[in-house]
Amino acid sequence: MSTSLVTHSGRKCRKKQIRVPLFVVAFFSFFFINVSATSSTVAGNASDRLMQSLISERCVECHHGEDAEAGLDLEAILRSTEKTQPHDSIPQDLLDSWVRIEKAITQRLMPPADEASLSDDEVNSFTAWVRERLVLKNGQPHIGPTPLRRLTQEEFLNSLEDLLGISVRNQYNHLHSVHVEKGLVDRVLPVGVPGNSGFNNDAHALAAQPVPLLAFLKCIDFALSKMAGSAAARKKLFGTDALPDTLSDQQIASIAGPFLSRALRGRNTTDHLNQAIASYRQAKPEKSTLVALKAMLRTILLLPEFHYRLETAMGQSVPYPVTDIEFATRLSYFLTSSTPDDELLDIAATGKIRESATLEKQIRRLLNTPRRLSLSESFAAQWIGFDELLDETDVDERGVPTTRRAKYDELLYFFDELFKSDLSVLNIIESDWVYVSNYTINAYGKDQFQNPPPLKSVHADVLGDRRLTGKARRGIERIYDPPVLRGLKGERYGGIITSAAVMSLTSAPQRTSPVRRGVWMLDRMLGQPLEAPANVPPIENAIQSLPAKKPSKLEIIRAHTALPACMLCHQDIDPIGFGLENFDPEGRWRNTYRDKRAIESEGTLPSGKTFANPKELKQQLLTDYRESVVRNFIRRLMAYALGRALQPYDRITEDMIYQRVLKSSYRSNAVIHAIIDSQQFNCRQDEGS
Repeated sequence: MSTSLVTHSGRKCRKKQIRVPLFVVAFFSFFFINVSATSSTVAGNASDRLMQSLISERCVECHHGEDAEAGLDLEAILRSTEKTQPHDSIPQDLLDSWVRIEKAITQRLMPPADEASLSDDEVNSFTAWVRERLVLKNGQPHIGPTPLRRLTQEEFLNSLEDLLGISVRNQYNHLHSVHVEKGLVDRVLPVGVPGNSGFNNDAHALAAQPVPLLAFLKCIDFALSKMAGSAAARKKLFGTDALPDTLSDQQIASIAGPFLSRALRGRNTTDHLNQAIASYRQAKPEKSTLVALKAMLRTILLLPEFHYRLETAMGQSVPYPVTDIEFATRLSYFLTSSTPDDELLDIAATGKIRESATLEKQIRRLLNTPRRLSLSESFAAQWIGFDELLDETDVDERGVPTTRRAKYDELLYFFDELFKSDLSVLNIIESDWVYVSNYTINAYGKDQFQNPPPLKSVHADVLGDRRLTGKARRGIERIYDPPVLRGLKGERYGGIITSAAVMSLTSAPQRTSPVRRGVWMLDRMLGQPLEAPANVPPIENAIQSLPAKKPSKLEIIRAHTALPACMLCHQDIDPIGFGLENFDPEGRWRNTYRDKRAIESEGTLPSGKTFANPKELKQQLLTDYRESVVRNFIRRLMAYALGRALQPYDRITEDMIYQRVLKSSYRSNAVIHAIIDSQQFNCRQDEGS
């Protein structure tokens, strides 16, 4: 076997290194839990022997030793697999290797074209082994070990704001020159690093990163200073904005108790309360009541129980329900990226939160709060990648250029509309509505838009206050206006894949890249990530091999990918990538290149179906690839909700969710409800046998 196996390729980010005092590291160290799999040595069963025979006879010749093709030493993988049995948790690196092997075999990527292909019986026997060993455990569905989860930077800030009743981020509409300026907390906190799940709330990625304690301290002190300066916030926390000179222990407890309950999400104890009161008493002799209370709140906000979403482990290797308080915490951080509020905690305390009618009411309530926007800001922005438009490494010190913020907001508002109006997830591919900004409308062409279609909201409009009008605009020197909903004329736009944001993100700075766009489409839209093959010949070789002095982009790519090993992937990549060539690097429509050559945007998909333009390409995606699009959305949202990459043992739940979503005509809220109802969301599972 000589062709590289396909694997997941995630986004690469630089980690920020910070110096943390040793006493702080020691204080937090015992909260780091190393989630690792164990194994024991046993003999394989008949299914194992069939799999081993298949791999040994057909694959090991090329995939063994230090020079194994695609970096997969199948001899070593087989030896490691023999040491496990059905009740064992397979180590993650071994599981990842088998997923790569499975993809290559089931998608007929292996063996290569110049070798005899596997028979249907061979593929079916391997698939049966995968289900028995990688999907089930002791013949039963399960959910895998539940990792410890730490708050992301966004969850930390949201929780701070909601607990203290203040905002620590800049006003949305204010401009600095022609830029949207970043506030203090956005400059202080490091950028989150996504894990294998594709999201920065990935529990395993967060466990591997240093805790930005000094940055957290700065943010906490900044938030407390804003709280101290807000009469409304003081009244919310202390019951009055005019504090007496002294407070009794009972009065301190009446302030600290409710705050502890919310900040620690129901895990507060008498020891925590005593620690809070002691902190107040220690600061009070030399400070005012307000300053002493700030010291007390600071102590609480530095507790590990605030920064970690702790759950009660029962040491069981089969799924068991989490407590109602823990479920409420999962629910709140999934839908709002913030700590559960008093109502949610109170209902969880009654033991009724998972009753059907009660749960439905709470889901609806949370989706009607402004924090619903986190589903667009955190989930969709990271999945699609449009959060890169606000990446501080690409902007100058004045802030984010207005046009980039406009492109970002067009997709932010699009996804919020998807959830707000409970629309079909297929709108992502094609829709008769979009959000367009006044800053970008000329690039699209004003003649492409008309009055929007009637979209029936099922949740509150949480973005309406961002469009300042009338008296609200007074006193602000420069105002940034967000995009508005527009209907479409013509066949150029619709959905997100032809938006200015996506077209610019998938282009080189000065030119389009059909390969980059095709790879992005396969990964982000269809859930088919690709790995860059080794030993790719230089593009110059392809240009020199062509008889024309100035070959077209399509001719160059065809020559470059003529090799069988290249065509294995490019037969999927190139048609989709070239199907979007009518859009320049900024998303503007064009019919010719700069040299006046005509755009060639027609193509033939692997299914044999043809298309002549982007509109027809979208129609093919909505027919031949519909299930892939929907399943990809489900898997992405599941990974975000669970805070980890999905594994083979999640497939049974994925199938159940897909069938439920199918019956709802692919409604976005149906995906949310099905995930919340899943065993993975309701239960936890520990290591061990």
